[in-house]
Amino acid sequence: MAHEDIDLDTFLTAARLTAICPSADPEIIETILTDAPKAFPIAGLTSRVTIAHFIGQIAAETLGLGRLDENLDYSTPQRLIDVFGRAKFPDVEFARGYLHSPKKLANYVYAGRNGNTLPDDGYTYRGSGLIQLTGRGNFRKVGRLVGMPLEEQPELVRAPDSALAIALAYWRLNDISSVATDTSDEAIEAVTKRINPALQGLADRRTYVKRAFRILAPPRPLSARTEKAAAGLAALLEYAEREAATEAAVPASLSGAHWVAFFPTSRSIDDLAEPFRSNVTAFVKALRNAGADVRISATFRPEERAHLMHFAWRIAEEDLDPAEIAAKPGVPINWEHPTLAKSRAAARDMVNGYSIAFKPSLTSRHTAALAIDMTISWSGTLSVRQQDGTTLAIDTTPRNGSNSRLIAVGHGYDVIKLLSDPPHWSDNGH
Repeated sequence: MAHEDIDLDTFLTAARLTAICPSADPEIIETILTDAPKAFPIAGLTSRVTIAHFIGQIAAETLGLGRLDENLDYSTPQRLIDVFGRAKFPDVEFARGYLHSPKKLANYVYAGRNGNTLPDDGYTYRGSGLIQLTGRGNFRKVGRLVGMPLEEQPELVRAPDSALAIALAYWRLNDISSVATDTSDEAIEAVTKRINPALQGLADRRTYVKRAFRILAPPRPLSARTEKAAAGLAALLEYAEREAATEAAVPASLSGAHWVAFFPTSRSIDDLAEPFRSNVTAFVKALRNAGADVRISATFRPEERAHLMHFAWRIAEEDLDPAEIAAKPGVPINWEHPTLAKSRAAARDMVNGYSIAFKPSLTSRHTAALAIDMTISWSGTLSVRQQDGTTLAIDTTPRNGSNSRLIAVGHGYDVIKLLSDPPHWSDNGH
């Protein structure tokens, strides 16, 4: 893989790693961010592709960067059979003897493997660290490479401050970057074989690697609509700041329907945050390819617009006293008219202008760029491609976004329906 000119100090951020692994341990993220700028190039991680492979693989090994030791506390016999195979667990009854017994299980399944020789070596040298180094022999080899007594002090592998160096040493020792040539399924499988020859968890590894590659992509330019909105906002703020600097500052504009034109909500999928943007793009493409009519009414909503909508509703519908509303920086609106009746009438004009049907929240999946409002309809049978590549024929009613089978298809794309709001879909169903 060719070298890319990547500034690792800014390329890898806590926000990006958290987007890849939402349940990550902050301490694990911190050690990666601290050591990566110097350590990654030494291990051959010099491109977005190789870095995506590494992050994706360690995410799969550590339950989403959540822990640095192998979880050997199994609660069902079938799961033991699925993970370790029938060669180790020929039947359910035999497997029951190893449930909720991490040490007993490790000493059994890892006995005599990867340099283990003593009765407790299986547990002592169980899967550990970011890449789940396993076995006395591997602890010894990697320890020599990094200059750490890992065989004598195996807990070092499970310590956050040394985890990255050890994982990168294993990566370099097995020349893994040489097969991390792209993010195809074939390349992900080739990388996995050098980490886990049995290809355990391959599906999770594919998911994490491809998600990492998307999230580590260079930021897309703003859509024309968002650039226009940003320019309008900049002009408004510049005017307000200029006037505020004079002795006779112009008072903030009174509330009213004209405010609806400011801080517009985007209708562009491009303005959504990753990975939701890619998920929505794929889902909408599948719908339109199947012949469905998809009309998008909202994606990203600026916080300023959410503020205006929220308080216009509260004044008009909940009799909120305009004097109680705290000013929001960048939104020079004056909610107080000469009379309370006029304040409420102006707020009502804004509610009507926004076409608000329910009380708007100050923060939502829309303000986080993680929701989309879209109206979906079709006639006859809709044969739509699912995320796994199979096709589902939907011949049930209703023939719109509330169809339960369609909702299940969307869930497969990680585009999740909020049942109480007909056009609303998001990354988490809220």
